[in-house]
Amino acid sequence: MRTRKDRMTSAERLEALFKGQPVDRVPFVHKGYVFCAKMTGSPVADIYENPQSSFDAQLRTFEMFDTDGTPFYTFSAYGSWEFGGAVRWPEDRMSSGPAVAKHPVEKPEDVFKLELPDPRTAGAIPKMLEFARLQEKHNMPIAFICGDPFSHAANLAGVNNFMLWLIEAPEAAHHALRLMTDHILSVAKLFIDEFGKGRVIGRANATSDSNALISPRQFKEFSLPYEKELHEKVIAMGVHSLYSHVCGNHNKNLPYWKEVPFNTPQNRGVISIGHEVDLEIAAEAFPGCVIAGNIEPRILAQGTPEEIYEDCRRVIEQGKRLKNGFIFMAGCEVPPNTPPYHVYLMRKAVEEFGWYN
Repeated sequence: MRTRKDRMTSAERLEALFKGQPVDRVPFVHKGYVFCAKMTGSPVADIYENPQSSFDAQLRTFEMFDTDGTPFYTFSAYGSWEFGGAVRWPEDRMSSGPAVAKHPVEKPEDVFKLELPDPRTAGAIPKMLEFARLQEKHNMPIAFICGDPFSHAANLAGVNNFMLWLIEAPEAAHHALRLMTDHILSVAKLFIDEFGKGRVIGRANATSDSNALISPRQFKEFSLPYEKELHEKVIAMGVHSLYSHVCGNHNKNLPYWKEVPFNTPQNRGVISIGHEVDLEIAAEAFPGCVIAGNIEPRILAQGTPEEIYEDCRRVIEQGKRLKNGFIFMAGCEVPPNTPPYHVYLMRKAVEEFGWYN
């Protein structure tokens, strides 16, 4: 498949993007945590529950498809377990990821009884720390879940309940957002103290505040102030960089996202977007940030090889025109049922169309 020889290593390529420097070709990152488990025969639950197994499954899958990515720890429904809720692991270990078995709050008044957890022992954080030590051992980027406060606050009571709070109990919603923002800041401090300033990446998924669930007015009132505060403070703390996956349709929220800082004094932020947002529009909304995306996961999983390859070509050629810098990847997580050949086609398209000169 190789038509030209890389002039940079993956680490050099990604670091150059962070610094705003030229790269030899478009980096290819494939994000699919459960897909990695399927590719390596690892129990799906281990992607979330067993840091060593998760690290190995991701690393082996990245090797299989020759990607520029490195392993990262993620956790479904972050925020619930950390504040005293419970998770349920899949019984057969191979069916799906963990689910929330019990939310820490049910009614709006319950949220005022919550206390900030100890970040070193709360929920998935010990596993996140263990995973970070594996990243450090292998000289890879170290990351923590520097989440979207709105999405994680919604997990305290469940997304459906939280959506009702925005209308019926806004003071409870704001209190939950305040708690979650303070919690994430305590996690950021823990990781920066543990691994040092300028060494850790804050990673986030902005899912529940998409326009599929809330209006731009609600985004401005409930999401924007906490997102902006969080980013300003973790940048001041000394993170290496910030990565956010702005999931789904955020088109009407983009004017407000422009107010959220992503770039640190040393490095540019990275924004990955879903297929619902045009790459060039995203580049305008996040000036100076590297833009990543945005093959539609449905097409990747279910399209014909010809459709997938053509969509890869279209996205890569559009992304190469961005002055911000570009990373080629799916518009969300690679679906677990994606045929391996379809991910191979992504890599093949980078080899064919991704060179800058």
